[in-house]
Amino acid sequence: MALALSDTGHLRKSFASKPSPAKPALGFTLVELLVVIAIIGILVGLLLPAVQAAREAARRIQCTNNLKQMGLALHNYESAHRTFPPGFISRVTGPWPGGGNNPVPEIGPGWSLFGMILPQLEQANLHNTINFNLPINAPANQAARSTRVKEYQCPSDTWNEPVNVWPTSIGIRDLAHCSYIGCLGGGDPANAPRYTAIYEEQPFNGMFHRNVAVRQADIIDGTSNTIGLGERASMFAPNGWAGVIPSAQTVFSPWMAQSRGQVVGQTPRPAITMVTVHVRTGGPNAPTGSPGGFWSPHVGGCLFLLMDGSTHSIATSVDMSIFRAMAGRNDGIPVSLP
Repeated sequence: MALALSDTGHLRKSFASKPSPAKPALGFTLVELLVVIAIIGILVGLLLPAVQAAREAARRIQCTNNLKQMGLALHNYESAHRTFPPGFISRVTGPWPGGGNNPVPEIGPGWSLFGMILPQLEQANLHNTINFNLPINAPANQAARSTRVKEYQCPSDTWNEPVNVWPTSIGIRDLAHCSYIGCLGGGDPANAPRYTAIYEEQPFNGMFHRNVAVRQADIIDGTSNTIGLGERASMFAPNGWAGVIPSAQTVFSPWMAQSRGQVVGQTPRPAITMVTVHVRTGGPNAPTGSPGGFWSPHVGGCLFLLMDGSTHSIATSVDMSIFRAMAGRNDGIPVSLP
């Protein structure tokens, strides 16, 4: 402060201006920003597996519900027809040449149990478009065979395109894919030590085969002890719900073939495996299993529908004697899952 004379001679005070104090800078420093980014990254890393697990749990529930809906449809079909549907319908034209992977000569039409229970799944309109007297690959059935049915597609099955029937020379590239398969059985109990369960072995002891409609009374082991359907995802071995196309084969998907060091078509299985498969020497999802087996995209086991309408998960490590017995309806071994 300084003193100065005013015009009237009086002293007056003169105040020198002082600079305003600087305001602190707003925002993060570089170090703080890096710490925040690191924390967010850690939180995201912790959250993503939980989100993925929750989504998979929801997909698994939906897959279980699909099987339950098919179980209800099968029993409604049985109530109406007094039998369960055959695995598929096809006219055989010659003797089976023998051998586990040799096909039976047949000419179709090939329509499967999945096509027959469509009315019981509230898909009567689709069922009515099918000419069951004509083969699946007939032009008149093109719209039907290529129509997706949500109950036949597991949400965890990443196959999301029309199925190109193998071998490609057959010329059918438009089957709507299916994530489920019928159970052919668990082998001939008279051959107990071997249990090879050849596809064309007769009499078969499972629920579904060519031209055979099983009755409720034929399930001697009990419906709660007998497998009806199981998972066989198309991402593992692509096939359609429509049924069996004569001379076709079931092969690994390109993804599965590559993961096993193979090319597509290296380990084919006969046409019957487009609709129904058996239990042989390994559990579901076995790393050495063939395209003609059960396989699930879910972690922890493959989902199955038992003939009492219940669903169960069966692990790859299942006791094979139990698994084979569960696959048979009349082998006299009424065991149940632990």
